Amino acid sequence: MKHYNKMARQAGMTLIELTVVLLVLIGLAGLMIPYVSGFVSKTHDATGSDSLASLNSAIQRYDVQYMGQPSGYDSLVTDITANNAVVYTKLMNGDVAESGNLDAEDYMKKVNIPASALTGVGIDSLMLMDSSTDDATFAATSSSIAVPTAMSTMISVVALKTQGGVACASDAPMGCISSDADLSAILGHSVDTNAKDYIIFGVGSETTMVGKTISEAPVHFAKTGAMSAANKYNRILAVYEVPKGSYCDGGTRLDLAVAPIDSTECETANPAGPMTAAGTWETVTMMNRQAKFLTTAMPMMRLEGLSGALASHYSSVDN
Repeated sequence: MKHYNKMARQAGMTLIELTVVLLVLIGLAGLMIPYVSGFVSKTHDATGSDSLASLNSAIQRYDVQYMGQPSGYDSLVTDITANNAVVYTKLMNGDVAESGNLDAEDYMKKVNIPASALTGVGIDSLMLMDSSTDDATFAATSSSIAVPTAMSTMISVVALKTQGGVACASDAPMGCISSDADLSAILGHSVDTNAKDYIIFGVGSETTMVGKTISEAPVHFAKTGAMSAANKYNRILAVYEVPKGSYCDGGTRLDLAVAPIDSTECETANPAGPMTAAGTWETVTMMNRQAKFLTTAMPMMRLEGLSGALASHYSSVDN
């Protein structure tokens, strides 16, 4: 017959002891949840600002190393044909109707620009978007299309917009941008939407930068499931400025006697003396415009540039 001593019989935990331990663990878990949530938010902000800065630098390095801007950007439209383009319906911000039109008070709009503004700086192909996809970010495109080289060909792209200084209505989309000053603060660059279009492209996996100046196309992950990479477009944007025809003709600058700051903004057939006495570019046509890389941004419910991402990061760290 086996004999059990008193110590052997009391080796395990009693039900009461186990219950107390579980209650303590549950209490600790409850205390940790806010900290974990805050940690996720801080990680998101830090990753976003780092991706914006890294991609900004990568585009500039590509231009220096390969003598031009990268091709293969996500166009953000399903067709670049002027007046026939449909805006990608799964952009994170924006009331995009089935017809591909954006809400009047959104921070995006559809514009027509000369195809030569892109091909002139090396952007000779774009990726067309697929609004029927089940993966809004990683399977967002349908095919590649060559950007026409003819100077007279106009194409449709998506650009940033403001409300021209008018305050956004109370029922306007969350990302509505009132003025150029507000957009300048977001992008960290001075802008003039009367004189230039600020066109945007998504930096997707087909861009020619991949394997050259970046190892893979970055993604910024939303904080809510409804805005996740599967449901909404979470790629980072490359922002380019393209002078409007009236700007190159001298019609929208504050001082018509002063040429554009950067002579590459408006190509001329007579560089030695394009300015007339009336203050217009005599040899410049509306087709002689060139895109210029400006910065990067994240197309979230609110447009966020590098300065905003850094501010969010430092604010979350302080808290």
